[in-house]
Amino acid sequence: MASAAEESLLKTYTFTDTLLDCYVIFHVIKMKDSLFLWIGDQGNFDSLAVAMKTPYSTSPVASSIMGYSADDYSCSLASQLSERTKMQVFASYNLSRNDSNFLAIVAKRLTQEILDNPNKF
Repeated sequence: MASAAEESLLKTYTFTDTLLDCYVIFHVIKMKDSLFLWIGDQGNFDSLAVAMKTPYSTSPVASSIMGYSADDYSCSLASQLSERTKMQVFASYNLSRNDSNFLAIVAKRLTQEILDNPNKF
């Protein structure tokens, strides 16, 4: 059986919202030095990106790991969240509504959740 200290290294947090008539699920897995963020509306897992700060750049470096390479939504979210949390971030954006205006609304909602519940991120 794992000790309490070992169990606390991995925490999950899920919250939902309806943004512009689109039901959005946010799932966060907080690890010791990194975060995994899945955002979706249907349970699919079509893309994955990673972002992290490096000593060679003032902003986080992001890269697509899985999915359509022209899809910048996951990279953008990973980069924004890495900048805010100062952690390595894996992000997966899986919403059927894909436009930059909606991405901005999703990012704003995520930012509000980070401000309201900083211990979850």
